[in-house]
Amino acid sequence: MNTLHVLKIAQLAVRSLLAEAAVYPKPGLVTPLDNGSCTDRTFQSFIDSAVALLPCFLNCASIGMETLELGPEDVFALLRVTGRQGEQEMLQATGGVGTHRGAIFLFGLLCAAAGRLAAQERELTPRALALAASSFVRGIVGRDLGGLSLESCGTAEERAFVLYGLEGPRGEAERGFPMTLRAADLMRRLGEEHGDALTFRERAAHTLIFILSENADSALVSQGGLDAMLSVQEEARKALESGGMLSPSGRAGIAEMESALAGRGLCPEGGADILAAALFLDAAHACLRN
Repeated sequence: MNTLHVLKIAQLAVRSLLAEAAVYPKPGLVTPLDNGSCTDRTFQSFIDSAVALLPCFLNCASIGMETLELGPEDVFALLRVTGRQGEQEMLQATGGVGTHRGAIFLFGLLCAAAGRLAAQERELTPRALALAASSFVRGIVGRDLGGLSLESCGTAEERAFVLYGLEGPRGEAERGFPMTLRAADLMRRLGEEHGDALTFRERAAHTLIFILSENADSALVSQGGLDAMLSVQEEARKALESGGMLSPSGRAGIAEMESALAGRGLCPEGGADILAAALFLDAAHACLRN
């Protein structure tokens, strides 16, 4: 049964990444229809990347399931090694494009959390998964980012932290996946309230706009500065106020966002990663039940 659980967890992780890639409209992001504002990524590269990460997610789920006796920091050390291996497999599959570099961190934690909860015979609810995943990275923001100076930064995420205090995926994970949980809850409520009147794609697209309206995305800061991130948040809020995917005027607002972000070359990659993680949380309880 342990092997079956591990396989189900990893398959759900890959499926969630593929489902996120297939959603549209997604302002600035890759969809099956176009590449948005991304110059180095295509829908095919997302497929190749997600499939290549299956062994990584299998390993992460196994680590979570088989290390109940280890402390959280020791578990994360193992996950970090596995994540680096997964990143290399991803880069090999995509010809060097870091398609899911940010998602590997979030999904590695979530797969390990799912494995741990399964080994403990606990319910894989969104909140339980988020708290278990968060336990592996207590203090990570301070450890990884606290001592940085602008001169020592090596990534856009590190620069965004030093310049503006944006904690990125590390902060999302350490704080218990608050944005991801809210997005997963929105997906659930949209399904309950609208049923078949709203397709999965439409629910996910609406949820993405909600994420973009609040997410502090270091990728956007890297692409256009703090003003770019704030403008995307404002445009997403306006689209939501018009109804988002639930009304013609809201869908028109999202279409305007698509044109605006494409014109400015803005690709909110962090929001896409949170959407994919939310899809995992939303589906995990049903998909991974015994």
